[in-house]
Formats: sequence, structure tokens, C-alpha cells
Amino acid sequence: MKPDGAELLAHVTPFQFLSAARRATLVTRLEERRYQDGERLIVSGERSRDVFLIASGKVDCIDDREPPVVLSTIQEGHYFGERASLFDRPREVTVRAAGPVIAFTLPGKDFLQLVDEVPVFAQALATALKFKQGLFVSYRKLYARILSLLDRREFLLRDLIPAYRELHPALHPRLHEKSIDTDALGYAVARLPEAVSRTSVYFLTNAMPPLYADPDSKFDRAKTAARRRSAWQLMPSKTLILLRDGLSDVTDFLTCLCLYAVEAKKIRKRVRSSETLRELRELCERPDAARAAKLLAGLDLSEEERAGILAIWPNDYWVRLRDILLHHEDVAIECDHVVDDYNSRASEIWVRQIRQEAATLVDLEDPELEVHVISSNTHSVGNCLSAYLTEHAEEILAWGRRERPDLTGEPSAERPWGAGWRSKADLVYVTARDYLKANPAEAKAAAKAEAATGRRHMKATAFTGIEVQLFDLRRLCAEKTDPEVKVGCVDRPVLLINIDYAFGQQATEILATLLFAFGDKVRSLNVLGKAGGLVGHRGEILLPAAVLLQTNDELYPLPNRDLPGDDLRALAPDIPVHEGPVLTVAGTLLQDRALLHFYRRIWKCVGLEMEGSFFARQLISAIETGVASPDIKTRFVYYTSDVPLDPDETLSESMKPWEGVPPLYAITRGILNRIFQS
Repeated sequence: MKPDGAELLAHVTPFQFLSAARRATLVTRLEERRYQDGERLIVSGERSRDVFLIASGKVDCIDDREPPVVLSTIQEGHYFGERASLFDRPREVTVRAAGPVIAFTLPGKDFLQLVDEVPVFAQALATALKFKQGLFVSYRKLYARILSLLDRREFLLRDLIPAYRELHPALHPRLHEKSIDTDALGYAVARLPEAVSRTSVYFLTNAMPPLYADPDSKFDRAKTAARRRSAWQLMPSKTLILLRDGLSDVTDFLTCLCLYAVEAKKIRKRVRSSETLRELRELCERPDAARAAKLLAGLDLSEEERAGILAIWPNDYWVRLRDILLHHEDVAIECDHVVDDYNSRASEIWVRQIRQEAATLVDLEDPELEVHVISSNTHSVGNCLSAYLTEHAEEILAWGRRERPDLTGEPSAERPWGAGWRSKADLVYVTARDYLKANPAEAKAAAKAEAATGRRHMKATAFTGIEVQLFDLRRLCAEKTDPEVKVGCVDRPVLLINIDYAFGQQATEILATLLFAFGDKVRSLNVLGKAGGLVGHRGEILLPAAVLLQTNDELYPLPNRDLPGDDLRALAPDIPVHEGPVLTVAGTLLQDRALLHFYRRIWKCVGLEMEGSFFARQLISAIETGVASPDIKTRFVYYTSDVPLDPDETLSESMKPWEGVPPLYAITRGILNRIFQS
């Protein structure tokens, strides 16, 4: 006798964990369906969203190739079909009745409502997806492969690419297509050394060899547009990269290199010919823009692909195409690297430099000294506390109207500085960068004025890649700082340490050394930055109460959280604020769409970044061991720089100033106000 819908729900995980009342309501949403042997319940590629519960019989999951291949069999008393609605994607396999079958279907929207509203249902489903259905298998394979190759110390990039290809990274949507994914390629190129197209050997190390000491005096820097990397060109085809942390930096580098290799191979297959190679050589020897454009137009590329290549390499695409034709992604990697061990000597030198510089501002032994740590960029905090920018605001805006009308935009009666900018100060800050670059004398005057108000700026920081700003808050003038930052009177010694973004696991060592150096004098830890959004749009704000570390799914609540969402909404009334956990990932290219949907649906994550959990974990440890005060305040907040689940997102396109500047300065003001209020 077949079970009815209520009995089936009471015995099938995760439905059995629902309350009896919830199951009774759910029964009314079930629809009974009967299938004959060989009849299809689901067809691969269709967009249906129903979830199936098998009351009697069994079904085969098949690959539709000829002849069809049975991949697995699902028995009665089990459910299937949840991934289409949970991960918002077409059906992956065809499901066919293996004999007579009676099944109940639940609409996908009802299934998602359970995930959203019933935590125990969501977590039980998560356990099944991870451990029974192997949702994370591809991610874990790639992660394990990276670890094993690093342990070998010498390997070829081709040894890693197959594991990378299995993952289907969300940031590389056309990985398995013949078309060239120039958007993803641009993302990777911006995060790799500029000589990537002609480099055959990378030497990765977390400790500079004695032979290469003082590398700037011996080698040219290898520049990277969108990553702070300490890297040098040892010879035309060999690059040294000084790694910053245990695993995040090397993982990011290797996965970006895999993406580059996959897309470079596609380009080579499409443009490969003896005649093309001959013309490219002549163009490299005697550049001719018109001839190069004609050559590009004649290659077997779509208009979108040509435009993408031009956007990535606008000034030397013919050189890059020749490199790609000849290079064949023949890359060898030598890694002198200890996994999960950041170069502690660098961090020790770094924090010693900070203490020495801080001692010129405050008495480090003063029992009343308070220290506040901010991890941010090196400009938003400094700009908000800059007397020079406040005093010269009108002069800067006038220059901007003449020289950068694209930034200022048209004035309006309500906003005479520019209709597109709610905050006049935001426009001052974004214009000031170009203004000071164009007026070196004013740049010197700004530095002098800021030094006079108790600021120190440290650029040389022991190869950590982390610049530092120090502020003696007693010397600030309330009338000469950002108009929305309530400075007030500081009548005791307060040191503000603003450190540039750490990178991944580097955050653990960086925070540990700061807490060791300043102990219970540290009154707050503030982390602000940009993140990928799993909800909303670019330029919106993410406010976490906790951070989730992906590698082990450990959730770290933020101690003494001290930044209300209403503060941010008041500072940026036209910008949505999304509250929920933020996911800390091991690498941006280790995420496929299924994983991101999983964390958005199951864990209610609003975004992803790379450092938050390492900061939080270290802080919790420091509180528990007595290194840090149990009363230390935490304020973590991010703005959305990209939305990886949005199929229309252009990942390689930088944020426009009017997209990124307003949320950045809103969260900066929010944090500074809380510090001054304390």
C-alpha cells in the first residue's frame, strides 16, 4: 500500500523535521502524479522547478546520450529535483521511471519558502547536499589539488587546470564554451603580473632569498593592476612573487592563472595561422595602429570578442596575440612556500615600524591610551579626517568643473556641486585625487597640513603590502573634517591605526601582531571594504552580524557588534543596507554558482569576501586568552563591488565613481562616528 502525502513527509529528511502543523499545511500543496515504465518525470535542460517525493517505485537519473547511460537510481521514500529551484538553474539530468511510479510534487516556490523560513529544514537540507550528494566535491578537489601541488614545490600549471575546469567558477561562466570569455579574461589579467603573456616560470615564495635581498635595486617591479603584489621580473620569462599569507594569496594567483590559460588557449585556436604569426611579428617590430586594426578585424573573432581583447590590451594587443600564439601556456611553478604559515618575521618588522612611528604621536605606556584599529583602504579614512581637503573644497571643485566635468556632472538648484552627488564631500574626495596629481605643490601642502594635525603615513611596510596611517585624534579640529563625521573634543590620548586591506589569511597574522603590541589598549576593531554581493546590486551596503568561513563552515559571531544599520541608512538614505552573514572564501575563483546559491539560501549570506573570518577568529581567540579586552567593539561593514550571481554583470568593468564612492564614504563615516562616540 502506497503511503499518502502526510505519511511520506513524516519519514523523508528534511521534511520530517518540520512541525506537524507545517507538514499538514504542506500536504495541501502536494500533487499526486503517476508514471509508467520509461516515462520521463524530468527532462534535462528544462526550466521546471517542482520537487519530487517518490511514494512507490523507483526512478533512474540518465544521461541523454545515445545510448542513454544510467547515472544513479533513486528509490521510494526519497526526494529529488530540489537543485533547480535552490540554485536557479535548468535541470541537469533526465529522470525516467524504472517501472510504475507514484510520486508527489511540491512547487519549487513552496520548497524555497521552507528553506527561507525554517532553519532546521535548511540546515538538514545542507547536510544532505554536502555529505550525501557531494555538492562541494569539485571545490574540495581543486582545493586539495592546490595543496598537493604546493607540497611538491615544483609543478606545471597544466597539472592544476583539469581540477579547475571541474569547478565551473561563477566568475568564469563561459569556461566550457567555445566563445572567448573576455570578461573573465579581463578579470584574471588585472590580477596577474602584466607580463603574464610571456612568462614561463613563476617563483613563489613567502621569504625573500638572501641572494635577492633589496630586490628593487636588482630587478624591475612586475606590476599587477588590481592586486597588491610584491613581484619582480627576474629575467624576461621569469617572475618572482613574494606571497603574503598562508594560502589565500597563492590560491588566488593560481586560479587566476588557470583562467588566463583556458582563455588564452581558446584565442590561440581561433587565430592560429602562419600568415597571422608573420604579420604579428612585423607589427611587433614596426607598430602600425591602422594595420593592427585591420588584422584584428580579419581574425576569426566575434565583434564582442574583438572589443573584449581591445579593452584588456588597448595599446599592445598585437604583441599579446603573438605571445599567446607562441606561449602555449607552458608555465612552470616553483613554490618555496609553507602552507598555513605567513612570514612572521615580516609581520614582526611591520608592527615594530608601527610602534616606532606611533611613539612619535602618543606615549605608548600611557595608561589612558586608547587604540582603535581600522582595516580599510588608504584613502577614505584619511580624506574624512583631512583638514586640507575641507579647507580647499571649493578650489578643488572649481578645478574639477574645468578639468573633470565627467566626474562633477551638471549642477542643480539643490546640488550646485553636481546633481549626481548627494554628498558634496564625496565629490571633493573623488576629484581631489586627480587635483593633487595635477598639482604637485598642492600635494606637498596637503601632506604638510595633514602631518600638522597628527597624521603619519607609512608606505614601506616590510613587504606585507599593507600601508598604514596613524592618527593622534586629539589634534583633529572638528570644523576641519568631514561635515558628517562628528569629531567632538578628544581629551585623552587616542591612537587610530588605519591599515590597508589584508589579503585572506594574512589578516590572522596582521591582527595578531597588532593585538600583541597594543593589548587591551585596543578598544575597537573595524573592518570595512568591498565584497561580492549575493543579494542586491553594485554600490549597496552589506552589514554582517557574523562571518562564515567556507573551508569548514564555521560561523563566527562578531563580539560586541557596534554599528547599527540605522546609522548607515541615515548616512546614505538612498542606498539599501543588507544585513546577514558574510561568507569568507578561500579564493574568488573557487566559487561556482551552486555554491553561491547554497550559501545565499541555506546560510542567508548577503555577500562574500576574503578576510572577515580570519579577523573575527583571531579576535575571538585573543579575547578568550586574555590578550584583548572582552569589551572590545567590532564593526564590520562592506559595500558591494560586484554581483557574481547576476548573469548580466560585467566583472572586469571597474565601478564608476558614483557607484563606489558614496557607499564607501557612508560606511567610513559610520565607523568614524562610532569611534568618536565611544
